[in-house]
Amino acid sequence: MHVSGGQTVVNPWYRQFYLRRGDAPWASDRISKDGYEAHLEAVEGFVCVSTEMYGSPTPVSIEIHDSEPVPVENADRSVEVSVDGDGPIAVLSWAEEEASTSIDTPDGPLRLRVSWFGLSETIGNPAREAGGEAESPERILLQVWPPRYVGGLSCGVGPAVSDLPEAFDIAKS
Repeated sequence: MHVSGGQTVVNPWYRQFYLRRGDAPWASDRISKDGYEAHLEAVEGFVCVSTEMYGSPTPVSIEIHDSEPVPVENADRSVEVSVDGDGPIAVLSWAEEEASTSIDTPDGPLRLRVSWFGLSETIGNPAREAGGEAESPERILLQVWPPRYVGGLSCGVGPAVSDLPEAFDIAKS
């Protein structure tokens, strides 16, 4: 169930913006080639989110859920990662140390699904490489929720714990 959320606008210079959980260390220099190709990577409590549009103001919506939300069907792209740490999630534009917004989250590890919308309009946009002051047609949705646990193991996807057969219950073995 959707618990809370918010909206902000980021300026993704170099086609990226960041999320930072609590007092997680800055880790933009630790993002891998695979992370850039996937458009999303988490390094402990630091997350790099890539965009298709260079530098233009990009709307970002954030949803905090108490369990895994249903993926949005009309998204152009969706990627998930696990985010470590505690504390709120701050949304930061490239090269900014002050958050454009900060959202309270439950303590402990979280799952993050990032969904991108408007990519066909973005890829054909003449300002795609130059950036500018006009708002990007690209829109980004961040969905955050605590992972489920089965016998002490984190499960990001799969059936609900109540749907598992008794023989699968690791805690009872």
